[in-house]
Amino acid sequence: MPTLVPGASKQGFTLLELLVVIVVLSIAAGLIVVRGTPGDANYLESDAKKLSQLLRIAQQESLLKSKDIRFLASDEGYTFEEFTGSRWVPVTTEPLLRPRLWDHGPFKITLINEGLENKFLTLESQAGLTRQAIVLQRNQVQVVLESQASGTFRVSQARTVTSGTQQNL
Repeated sequence: MPTLVPGASKQGFTLLELLVVIVVLSIAAGLIVVRGTPGDANYLESDAKKLSQLLRIAQQESLLKSKDIRFLASDEGYTFEEFTGSRWVPVTTEPLLRPRLWDHGPFKITLINEGLENKFLTLESQAGLTRQAIVLQRNQVQVVLESQASGTFRVSQARTVTSGTQQNL
């Protein structure tokens, strides 16, 4: 009893058919790798969004406890400090405000208060009084967190900058 479909041959795939399938699979795999690999922009935006939430928590903590809280950052990480007595100490009353390392750092970070670069930012209990910004940069990609009238920090979309230029704030 014949097992072949009438008109079909006993040969397998041709070399040309195999090459076409390999090329199509290679292109598909390449697209998946390129689209699935996070870049500097993704890393910056991820850390910036997390930071904007922590800044909001710190501001609420400052308002609720009537304490001055400031934000300090370096290329490796950041911390929140509160003024107690006569000195600044790390915040211990709120576990979310513990000292942290950047998740995807290190980054070049610039803190800006009223248009001037500063070593720290003070989180005020009254929102929107001071214009503040935090600039995160990695290689040629930059993300800016800007204070809003509501007291929250808005995260800008990542953008490419040329060396020596920084967004006007």
